[in-house]
Amino acid sequence: MMFWVDEIVDDILKKIPKNSYLITDWTTPSGHAHIGSLRGVIIHDLIRRGLSEKGKKAVFQYGYDDFDPMDGLPVYVDHSWEEYMGKPLSNIPAPDGQHASFAEQYLAEFTQVFKGLDITPKIVRSSELYKNGQFDEAIKIILDKANEIRQIYKEISGSDKGRQWYPFQVVCPRCGKIGTTKVIEWDGKVVTFVCEENLVEWAKGCGYRGEISPFGGAGKLPWKVEWPAKWFVFGTDIEGEGKDHFAAGGSRDVAEAIYQKIFKKTPPYDIRYEHFLVGGAKMSSSKGLGVTAKDMADFLPKNLLRFLFIRTRFKRAIDFRPEGEAIPLLYDEYDRIGALYQKEPNNELARAYYYTLTDPKAESPKYCLRFSKIAYMLQMPRVDIFEYAKAEKGSELSELEKQEIENRIEIAKKWLEKFAPADYKFTILDQKPKINLSAEQKKFLEKIIDTIKSKDSWPGEELHMKIHEIRKAMNIDPREAFSAIYLAFIGKDSGPQAGWFLASLERNFVIKRLEEVSLTK
Repeated sequence: MMFWVDEIVDDILKKIPKNSYLITDWTTPSGHAHIGSLRGVIIHDLIRRGLSEKGKKAVFQYGYDDFDPMDGLPVYVDHSWEEYMGKPLSNIPAPDGQHASFAEQYLAEFTQVFKGLDITPKIVRSSELYKNGQFDEAIKIILDKANEIRQIYKEISGSDKGRQWYPFQVVCPRCGKIGTTKVIEWDGKVVTFVCEENLVEWAKGCGYRGEISPFGGAGKLPWKVEWPAKWFVFGTDIEGEGKDHFAAGGSRDVAEAIYQKIFKKTPPYDIRYEHFLVGGAKMSSSKGLGVTAKDMADFLPKNLLRFLFIRTRFKRAIDFRPEGEAIPLLYDEYDRIGALYQKEPNNELARAYYYTLTDPKAESPKYCLRFSKIAYMLQMPRVDIFEYAKAEKGSELSELEKQEIENRIEIAKKWLEKFAPADYKFTILDQKPKINLSAEQKKFLEKIIDTIKSKDSWPGEELHMKIHEIRKAMNIDPREAFSAIYLAFIGKDSGPQAGWFLASLERNFVIKRLEEVSLTK
């Protein structure tokens, strides 16, 4: 079975054999882009890369729908911005006062995020495309065939638009709003429109009525009509979409029907990908809901963030919460598949690691210390993480391996502060805790005391193996055995690997504490 990226690329080459391809994707910069917004960007860029590696010219163009109206106020934007509801995002002041517009503030932030993942598409803005006349031909075709488009809506989505509906929204010359206007007539040169007070719930129109040429940025096409117009303007070969758009009778179906019947062209190759969920919940940029792409890009290294998206087949939802064990488990899987890539680079799973790397020719660390171990060791006294890693590897660390450990140390510190569950956090108790141990648990601790006393010092891994030998010889339940150790030192029934945990503590302190709890009656 092929890796999903390779599978899509092969299918494209079979169905639309060409020497060059234009891949497009779009988003509305209505607020901080949530982490799920990266899924489309990454998928489309991977297809570009896959086609390029097959010797094809492939261009990825990413567009910002900054001419869309503001139809929701994110929770983090001041309420005074409510006065701009209904206006184009490109015509609204930036909340930070530093960018040219509301749209520019948030599109600049998101662009920086995916550039940090080494994704560098050609960037276009719909406001500029409308103003410089690139949509003019498509607008005329669509308005001339408004009746046919009404029929397509009715047949595909069951929506009856009425005879006075035209697929165009004017920027009101009086109030500047685009979300409140309705075109009621088109004579081939100008549209007649009304800025209706109650057309939508989220903005109030001013009541102005007038005529205007629809060209040169006077307005825009509604989303389901604008989408095929974009394909027409650019000659898109490939464009996928998230689950919101590919439901039966949804925007993709309407867009494809318009493209075929109005523009007389074959729709682009489709890639239908599932949602990115956070704890099972869908996110929204315009409402300010969800973990932002910037937050995760600031937290995770680029290869790991790429891996989060790439490892899961595009047709499956990704459900991810940075809280809990998600980050350590993500690192574990990344390390496991990275090791597989070193041995079998063409293995299907290994291809996930290959596409995670932005420069496959660059050397990768051969050894990686587990993230969870680093998180534990950061909380333990007298632990030299690099010395431990060297001992675990069995040889000197390369500079690349040292750098990877340093990176993980920094991320683990942030993770412990922001996201780690209580199970991963601990402090060494200064005083003997009040705990009730069984006779068998006390005997187990006594044998550990004897073992520690038998040598002046113990390497963590060696002591850990010895503790396991004691447990097996006594035939004591693992949970019961190890909880006795953790309860004695951190007051919890679970914790880091017992051997190197005890080896990291001062020898006499360990002996004294174990004697205190094992001799207590």
